[in-house]
Amino acid sequence: MRVDTKTTNMVKRFASDQNGNTTVLFALALVGIVIVFGIAFDFSRALNTRTSLQGAADAAALAIARDTDITPANMQTRATDYFNANMQDQSFGNNYTITATEMNDPAGIEVNVVSDINTTFAGLVGMSSFDIKTKAQVMYSTTKVELVLALDNTGSMGSSNKIQTLRTAANDLVDQLLPAGANEENVKIGVIPFNYMVRLPTEFKTKSWMRFDYVNANSWTGCVAPRQPPHDVKDSNPNTNSKKFRALPEVQCPTQAITTLTNDRDVLHDTIDQMEASNWTYIPEGLAWGWRVLSKKKPVQDGVGYNDEDWTKILVLMTDGANTVEWDWPSNNPQATVNRPSTQGDAAVDTLCTRIKNKGIFIYTIAFKINNSNTVDMMEDCATEPGMFFDAENNAQLVTAFAKISSDITNLRLSR
Repeated sequence: MRVDTKTTNMVKRFASDQNGNTTVLFALALVGIVIVFGIAFDFSRALNTRTSLQGAADAAALAIARDTDITPANMQTRATDYFNANMQDQSFGNNYTITATEMNDPAGIEVNVVSDINTTFAGLVGMSSFDIKTKAQVMYSTTKVELVLALDNTGSMGSSNKIQTLRTAANDLVDQLLPAGANEENVKIGVIPFNYMVRLPTEFKTKSWMRFDYVNANSWTGCVAPRQPPHDVKDSNPNTNSKKFRALPEVQCPTQAITTLTNDRDVLHDTIDQMEASNWTYIPEGLAWGWRVLSKKKPVQDGVGYNDEDWTKILVLMTDGANTVEWDWPSNNPQATVNRPSTQGDAAVDTLCTRIKNKGIFIYTIAFKINNSNTVDMMEDCATEPGMFFDAENNAQLVTAFAKISSDITNLRLSR
């Protein structure tokens, strides 16, 4: 049989043509490439989601640790609320669950998040979702705090609801650092109400560092004068007559006596609630007694040593005006001249701030509605760092300043 040459050539070309095989192989390879890149995309989404979940879990754990109203009954709800607030406008997986628990050893808070994220491409190879787990822990730090509030109780605080606002702000700080019902042994707070003097508890009348030159000890009501220079700006031991504290008759010292370091909320609230506004301003005396209450030395001796690494010492100084008193000691007798600018007082503040900070004590300062730029600058310079100075121009900003300070101290006592 004769075979047509054209037909033979067509058969040979068909048999040797590999274009179709190449197309099939390319199609199969393309599917594999798409799946690989798709799975990589899904993994990237999962990693981004895990990062978002971790950040929200961290924030929730920190918020619970700082929340003074947390109880075992509301911890789970609060954790979920804090978590959701921090996940707004972020990508997150489906069906996530949050578990918050309080740890005992070490003491702290743990928040666990379990979630899954639906895949886009990995489902082609049987992976319809990825499981994501993350954990956040906040350990209560061993940092302990001694805190003193030196609070201006001068006459100008009697206007515009200022003294009432100060009471509210200071009480809120106490409540934040010493929660109701908590046996908080690692925070101690003292309060120093001052004008141009301070009032001491009358039980100090038996102390060896007191002098009763102007009033009988049994009739003394607590007023004391600043020590004679140079000891007015020193933490020197009152072991000689010239270094002792002079008791004064009932004069124009603050109505409320100082409270030394304590963790008794009721005592602190009573002190703050009974503060009243009266008389002139001599900031160094409030600052000096704040230092003395934090010191381990006499007169008070309640503070731990400066080198005790377990404790942090903090002093908050708040005033609403410039120094308006000059003190003199003619024939070694204390005498105050009031209602005048006091360069003496400003210099004493500068000296005290430097010496207190040199002892490792942190100083927060609050200038409350002060129009005198020199006084504002002095208060700012006194603070340990710029961020520890607050220029509160109204009552609301005073409350905010105290809230920020209490938050700072709370954060100091937490470690992630």
